[in-house]
Amino acid sequence: MTFDTSCLFGPFAEIERLSLPDTRLSPPFEGVLGVFYTKLVTKADEDSRWFADNVGSPHEHGALDLCCGGGRSVLELAKKGWRVTGVDRSVTQLSAARTLLSGAGEDVSDRVSLVRGDVTSLALSRTFGAVVIGGLSLTLFDVDRRSEVLASARRHLRDGGRLLFDYVPVAVGEQNSEATMVFPVRTTKRTGFVLVGARREPRRRRQLTNLYAELVAEDGHTSRALTGFEFRLTPYPELEAELAGHEFVVTGIEREQVDGLDDAASPFGTRQYVTAEVAA
Repeated sequence: MTFDTSCLFGPFAEIERLSLPDTRLSPPFEGVLGVFYTKLVTKADEDSRWFADNVGSPHEHGALDLCCGGGRSVLELAKKGWRVTGVDRSVTQLSAARTLLSGAGEDVSDRVSLVRGDVTSLALSRTFGAVVIGGLSLTLFDVDRRSEVLASARRHLRDGGRLLFDYVPVAVGEQNSEATMVFPVRTTKRTGFVLVGARREPRRRRQLTNLYAELVAEDGHTSRALTGFEFRLTPYPELEAELAGHEFVVTGIEREQVDGLDDAASPFGTRQYVTAEVAA
């Protein structure tokens, strides 16, 4: 398994065409780039804290975190006293979550269960007081699979429970934007860099994220990794209709600037937090 290389743009597409020696096309969120991406997003905890602050008081039936990734929201919810079940299909991400939780103390980590599974077909044979889908994960799915994720959320949410998630909206008249950043990397055995780029294409309703790493070992050997993935940009009215199709009614929306830059200048755009409940 690799990824759809059609999501590569600019320098990342050129790197892929070069076919440089020892270049691994890595599945998103796996391998060395998966570890790097998790460390990068873990430094920003605004989203996980928002979920923990808005999920309400701990429920006796606990919370379910779908696409839990490296465990940021799982940890924040557990700190608030929730018993949390985190689900993700990525071995790399679940390993990162276990590492994160190991430093939290047993009083917190003992409240958490991590499960490897596909959130679109998940069947845990129980329901929860809250369901969280963080990390903009819902926007990684196309419309059909996103419907399956929402169906899974509804299937596991108790009546009266709360669904919380974040997504990437798109504004009328918004123009394309693009940015690339370089991060130096130094470990005990390798040095190098990771190139991270984002390209926002509102008319095509997508936001592309690309990562490329070059790491040099002590013996001079260079290994390379390349990956990319796509966030779907969805106008709010369409998202609201999708939620209604799964018996959810929106009860709250909050907007957050992802990187502190003006919308027009930043391909990273904004995120919106949504709170929903099962319609009466």
